[in-house]
Amino acid sequence: MCSRWWRALLAVSFVSVSVLAVPTPSAAQEAPAATTHVVESFDGTPLLANLFVPPDVDEARPGPLVLLTHGWGGTGQKAPTGFVGDLLDAGYIVLTWDQRGFGCSGGEVQIDKPEWEGGDVTALIDWTVANAPVRLDDTGDPIVGMAGGSYAGGVQTAAAAVDDRIDAIAPEISWADLRYSLYGGEVVNQGWATLLYLAGLATASGQGLDPSCPTGPQPGGLAPMITRGFTEGSTSAAISDEVLDFFAGSSLASYGQEQPVDIPTLVVQGSTDTLFDLTDGWRITEHVRAAGAPTRFLVFCGGHVACPGTYADAGDGAHVDEAVLAWFARYLHGDETVDVGPPVEYRTNEGVWRAAAGFPAPGSAPLEATGTGSLVSVPAVEPPDLSTLGGASFDGGIPTLPFTSAAVSAPGDIRAMTVEVARAGDRAIDLLGIPSVTLQVEGVGDEVILMAKLVDRESGAVVNLQEGAIRVPLLDGSTQVEVPMPGIAYTLPAGHHLDLQVSTASLMHSNARTPATVDVAATVAVPVQAVDRAAAPTTTTQPSPVAPTPTLPATGSESAPSIAAALAAALVGAGLLVVGAARRGRRPVSC
Repeated sequence: MCSRWWRALLAVSFVSVSVLAVPTPSAAQEAPAATTHVVESFDGTPLLANLFVPPDVDEARPGPLVLLTHGWGGTGQKAPTGFVGDLLDAGYIVLTWDQRGFGCSGGEVQIDKPEWEGGDVTALIDWTVANAPVRLDDTGDPIVGMAGGSYAGGVQTAAAAVDDRIDAIAPEISWADLRYSLYGGEVVNQGWATLLYLAGLATASGQGLDPSCPTGPQPGGLAPMITRGFTEGSTSAAISDEVLDFFAGSSLASYGQEQPVDIPTLVVQGSTDTLFDLTDGWRITEHVRAAGAPTRFLVFCGGHVACPGTYADAGDGAHVDEAVLAWFARYLHGDETVDVGPPVEYRTNEGVWRAAAGFPAPGSAPLEATGTGSLVSVPAVEPPDLSTLGGASFDGGIPTLPFTSAAVSAPGDIRAMTVEVARAGDRAIDLLGIPSVTLQVEGVGDEVILMAKLVDRESGAVVNLQEGAIRVPLLDGSTQVEVPMPGIAYTLPAGHHLDLQVSTASLMHSNARTPATVDVAATVAVPVQAVDRAAAPTTTTQPSPVAPTPTLPATGSESAPSIAAALAAALVGAGLLVVGAARRGRRPVSC
């Protein structure tokens, strides 16, 4: 028999549409109740939400609430499966929803701003507490957590900054500062910017017009500043201060100065994620830690770019799921006996989970080197070979595509220089932390854009597929710059060399639009983690079969139209409307 709160739920003034038949009394003992509702947000915007209540949760036995939304261009989950099912099994009420501007929800996409999407979360919490048996704490506030990845991660920090009823969050593959992620070093992350804009525009502008939407026609759309930013970056390879201010409003690094996030936060970040890298994740961790709240930094392999097939498997998906459930058990269910794990846990290409005291560990001695070289910057057009993408699978994250991943510069390339950093002797070396790369640059031309990447020489691969970029003016003489570098978690095998490559050419980042010749003096410091490989690791897994290294087109400069055309063709060819992002093994999330 339906409980009183369920009957009240059906009678509320909000529009309600059942997505599953109301279970019979016998079925209700096993299956969660699942319904879809239209919730009015703070500004009148209709939000399409999906409510899931475990069969053993009712007014007499209330449960904590977990909000879980979708990635960029996606929609809220409508079935109690996957990780939603895991949460229900653990006794949580779950609410999913279409974010503002996406799916059937109204409004414009503002990229997870506290005053917009954060305000939506407040309205959703208000509605759920009024219509479901949410457990309250000793002060009468609901017990609330949030989970999800990428765009669903950004909304967690935005909401937690403005709603103190949220008790714990677990953002995955999220960002601390969009100005760094999309325009670090004043260089456009052109491959990702184009892919995200195309995918977001397609889904935000059309899905809400589906006549089957319970919200009625909702055109949605991207905020004008998003389109302006894409246009500026594509045409001039630079972004205006007005657009940067818009992105700052979506960044914890900015709004967190006056609205800090000070609740238990599990940050899950992917080592091969070239959109929101380990530096982004560690900055979130540092912010919450500085506010005095418990934190944990968990580094898996994958993210918006899939874990390379040459890396050993470590059961990333299941490991992360277990970590999130343990975090919520401790900070939502209040079970103080739960061991949430070490403050930093990581796995590398070696496929072993290890603990660390920091990122890097305090007091660790980095690998250091210096070197010089002369480079040429030529704004040539070298589009990738799209024929290699026809059979690509986008399940489990974007594969290693030339416009989402760094590539090794070929020997003899006049656009690149190489500095030997170190050689692993008879023992492998764990590289863990944020490298430091300082460049002294002078040359002929207006400006140059330089990319810095670490390379495992014998493997012929860029460490974690990552590169940092920096724009350097040349008209004022010699200039010293610090390259904003992605964090890394990588095991350099015994006998392998670690090199630093500095290049003027990339398919992932925008290249300089005018030619130049430069002399570069580089200083690099790569943090390491001391590992006793004779001791038992946190977790050991069997290596997966080693797949051949993907064949990538030659690295080179390209104009923005070339990237856009390549990305558009890849998107159409793969049928990709929602950008996939995943950890290997389970529960893919969208960006």
